[in-house]
Amino acid sequence: MDNSIDPNCQKIASAIARQLEDAIVLHGRASLVVCGGSSPLGVFAWLAQADINWAAVTITLADDRQVAADSPHSNIRLVRENLLIDKAAKAEFMPLCDVPADKLMPFDVVLLGMGPDGHIASLFPDMMDNADAFSLRAPPQILSLGAKGDPLLARISMNLSMLTNCHALLLLVKGAHKKALIQEVRAEAAAAPQRYPVGILLAQSKKTVQLCYLD
Repeated sequence: MDNSIDPNCQKIASAIARQLEDAIVLHGRASLVVCGGSSPLGVFAWLAQADINWAAVTITLADDRQVAADSPHSNIRLVRENLLIDKAAKAEFMPLCDVPADKLMPFDVVLLGMGPDGHIASLFPDMMDNADAFSLRAPPQILSLGAKGDPLLARISMNLSMLTNCHALLLLVKGAHKKALIQEVRAEAAAAPQRYPVGILLAQSKKTVQLCYLD
């Protein structure tokens, strides 16, 4: 294992592995929703070596860019190259566009990251008034979005109602800037309306968010 990887990644990966193993024992199957980007890569490195029954685990994505699966901008490619390796190669991977929401939910674990602008999955600040995206009263669904983010590409994303339909919800917060943003959001917890998508995530009462800090 690369010694440069933040040691907190091992703790986070171990916690996810325990949650998945518990689900397999109880139900015979487990489901894991993961984010893209650079934040989860250290967690993926440890998780891929976890000694669990990966053949009983279904992995999918919280969001993706609408590009070819072999594109360097594809979260499918990122997961295949960084998570679906070693022991985790036995897991079933399901692209987000193929997820049968009614059958996989509630997810056992949802692992999210956060952008420097406070976006989660592909739910961006310019969507704050989109009830389908952020209202917990909206049905869980996968949204097709226009070109957003950096790189500026069309995207698909689970809405907040779907992301929070889970047993464990973890948010990776990597680096000083994002940590400061979380502190700002938490200090303004009583503010309405929220200014950032991550603020809506942390303010909702449907599912407790476990904050996981990385250097």
